[in-house]
Amino acid sequence: METLVALAVNLFLLYLLLGLLFALAFTWKGAGAIDSKAADTSWFFKLLILPGATALWPILLRKWIAKSRRL
Repeated sequence: METLVALAVNLFLLYLLLGLLFALAFTWKGAGAIDSKAADTSWFFKLLILPGATALWPILLRKWIAKSRRL
């Protein structure tokens, strides 16, 4: 049972780490690529969307890829 819990915690931490790395890139470039109104926003807005981008990174990554393919 401890091994299963440790595996679940490690998978969650990996998800969180990947999400944070993605969120940093997304707030810098990706948000503006998906939504033109987010392109010229302040650092405060980028700080506000960072936790959401960290949590929802798979969805935002798909949107970012789909948007870049349409261009």
